[in-house]
Amino acid sequence: MLRYTLLKLPKTNVNLKVFSTNLTQSSSSTAAAKCIKDDELLDITEAVKLCPSLSTFSPEIWRRAHETFLNHGLSTNNFLRIVCGNPKVLARPPQKIIEALEFWRTCQFGEYFLFLLITKYPELLDINDQRKLLKHISFIKSYVNTDKNVWKLLMNCPSLLQDSVKNIEDRILYLKEVMRLEMPEIIKSESLSKPLEEIKCRHIFLERLRLFKPRPKKVDPDEPTTNPRLYKITDTSDKTFATKICHVTLEEYETFKILFRREMERKEQETEDEDDDILSDSDN
Repeated sequence: MLRYTLLKLPKTNVNLKVFSTNLTQSSSSTAAAKCIKDDELLDITEAVKLCPSLSTFSPEIWRRAHETFLNHGLSTNNFLRIVCGNPKVLARPPQKIIEALEFWRTCQFGEYFLFLLITKYPELLDINDQRKLLKHISFIKSYVNTDKNVWKLLMNCPSLLQDSVKNIEDRILYLKEVMRLEMPEIIKSESLSKPLEEIKCRHIFLERLRLFKPRPKKVDPDEPTTNPRLYKITDTSDKTFATKICHVTLEEYETFKILFRREMERKEQETEDEDDDILSDSDN
C-alpha cells in the first residue's frame, strides 16, 4: 500500500502545456494537470480520478516509482503532480528515473528550482539527449548570463529545448535590436516561445497605432516608457491583445494579420526576385 506524505508546495503555476511533438501528453493527463490548483495537495485516489490512465498501473509499480522519487528529494505531492502530467514515468525502471533526474541536475539550477521546473513540466523528464540539452542550456546562458536566469526562462518557455538555436537567436535579436528590449523583460515573458512572425505582427501593429516606440539606444533601461510591457504583447490572446492593449476590435486586428501576412509574402517574393536578378547579371 502506498504511504502518503503530503507536503505543501510553494506557489507554482501547474498549468501544463503541450509544447512539442516530442514532449506529448495524452488528453486525459493534460486535463488532469490543469485541474490541479497551485497549493492543492493530492493523494493517489485523487490523482487517479484526475488522470484515469494511472489506474492501469499495479500497486508495485506505484510503490517502486514513489520510493525512487522520494529517495531523490521530491515530495509525494511533487511525485503525484509529475505522474498526473506524464503518466508513463510510472512505468519506467528506477534507474531510468534516476538517470533523468541526474541528467537535469547537471544544469545546476539547484534542487529547489529543478523540482519546481520538472513538477510544472513533467515531460522534461522525457528528454534523453544530454548533449543537445547542455548545448541549448549553454547557448541560452550566453544571452541571459546566469543559471538562475536560464531556469526563469525555461519556466516560461520550456519549448526552447525543442527549438533550433537559429530560431531562438532570431527571436532574441529581434526583441533586443529591433524592439530594443532588455533581457530581464524578455526573460519574464513567454515571447521566446512564440513564432517570430507573430512577434513581428504584434509589434508592427502597435507601432502603426503609435502605441510602441523603440527606446533610444543609449537611454537608461530603467527610464520609464509608455510602451506596453512585453508580456502584455506576447503572452495574451488575440482578443485581449486587440481590445486591452491596442484598444481596437478583434476584427480590426484579425484584418491586419491577413494584410500583414500578404505584405511579408510580397516582400519575400521581391527579395527572391532581386536575388534572381543578381545571379542573372553575374552569369552574363
